[in-house]
Amino acid sequence: MPPPPYSALFERRQQEDKKDQFGYGDVWTFTAICADSKLVPLWHIGRRDYINARDFMQDLAGRLNSRVQLTTDGHRMYLEAVENAFGSEIDFSQLVKLYGTSEEGEKRYSPAKCIGTQKHKINGNPDNKSISTSYVERQNLTMAHVYKSA
Repeated sequence: MPPPPYSALFERRQQEDKKDQFGYGDVWTFTAICADSKLVPLWHIGRRDYINARDFMQDLAGRLNSRVQLTTDGHRMYLEAVENAFGSEIDFSQLVKLYGTSEEGEKRYSPAKCIGTQKHKINGNPDNKSISTSYVERQNLTMAHVYKSA
């Protein structure tokens, strides 16, 4: 069973008359990036939910002609989406960030601090030293800066 829609969890402050209306609410960019070439073979814009993760992974699987290593963040929607798209024909892992308070203590309205990560091998035989989301996170930061400056 897929997890509840992202919007149900995080869009609490959205106006009632705008809910589920096109153009309102959170929108995410799903991005696949090759760690070696930095090529972006696919991106997808939608809500951060199982349906969009499934569509993204199925599209990605259809564009690849060989087995790859895939790392996602720890969002549980990827577990089923990757399984449905690739089956056992992938080396899949998740990099889960651990959040907590910083050493100097919490400040009012400050976001939680990333205090570490855990690598979880989900399927196949992913290379432990290649389990990373750094390249896609850098790509996301670049896209955010370009958007803000436009």
